[in-house]
Amino acid sequence: SLGTAKRRMKQHVLPQVRESVEEGTYVACTFDYEKSLPDGRPGRKAWTDIFRRAIPQFEKRVRIQLEEEAGSEEEEKMAESIASSFAREYGELLDKLEEDPSRDLPGFEAACARGRGGAAGLSCKALCALREACLTKRGLRDAFKHVKRKENLESLLILDQLAAEIDAVPGTARDRMELALKNCFAGNLFDLGAHFSSEKYEKGKTKKGDPLQAFRETREALPERPWKIDCLDEAVLQLSARGKFKKAIVFADNAGSDLICGILVFVRELLKAGTTVVVAANEKPAINDITADELVALFTKLGKGAPRVRDQVLCSHCESGNLRVVSSGSDLPIIDLSELFASVV
Repeated sequence: SLGTAKRRMKQHVLPQVRESVEEGTYVACTFDYEKSLPDGRPGRKAWTDIFRRAIPQFEKRVRIQLEEEAGSEEEEKMAESIASSFAREYGELLDKLEEDPSRDLPGFEAACARGRGGAAGLSCKALCALREACLTKRGLRDAFKHVKRKENLESLLILDQLAAEIDAVPGTARDRMELALKNCFAGNLFDLGAHFSSEKYEKGKTKKGDPLQAFRETREALPERPWKIDCLDEAVLQLSARGKFKKAIVFADNAGSDLICGILVFVRELLKAGTTVVVAANEKPAINDITADELVALFTKLGKGAPRVRDQVLCSHCESGNLRVVSSGSDLPIIDLSELFASVV
């Protein structure tokens, strides 16, 4: 049966990283924000600029949501000023942290503490936590919910075709797994939480045409191999081997094409290889990331015209319990393997 496992608020550590967590060497964030970039730019400024350039997109989403949910003409008029105040406050916080990442930020102590995790300097987790705090301060816990709903609906329209395309691939399970993984890469390029992908969305949203063909073109436009970090061949070999893995934990990321055209198609191939799959999604909203409740709804929502996953392979494994959706416990667009709900591990 499909459903979120019983949620426990106590944090758990993924067994595979327990030793490094106990040694104090585990770091959830990949990049050192204090280290200079290869082109010589100061790392701290380069990374804060990435978050700074995304502010207009968040400001726009805040304004749109407040206008759509306004209960009166007065509230609708206030939407722009509230959105502007978010952009101004978060921009000022970035300026302060760029100058001195260890400084205290009154009113944001909790966000800074959990983001820094005792480490000096900036991190992606710290900057994300501060952004979410700025949004929550204005009563916005899900600024991208309308975008997520729209993208889920549109992506569901081509899920069955993508699954059939992979099933029809001539050759071996390796060939099908390779195409499924490339779907993951293509789906992730369409990430509204990232500044440059948001620009692609804004520029392309008015285009007419076949969404399946558009997705295929994105997949075909992936950079030529070998990539800078390229372990695709080994991943395909291992993941497609029937009976190789008893269980896989797959962490879901963005709603829409990333999840539905990428992750679910990949999960489908894992299931066909005999692997039990647990898909872990956020407990609470964070930018355009899917939540566990939203993901469960895609499988269970009933009613005339209600969007849902209908693929026979995915649905049959849901019914058998070989595919489960659980909450990771996260409320940020960061996977911290030292802070998971017990249902994941």
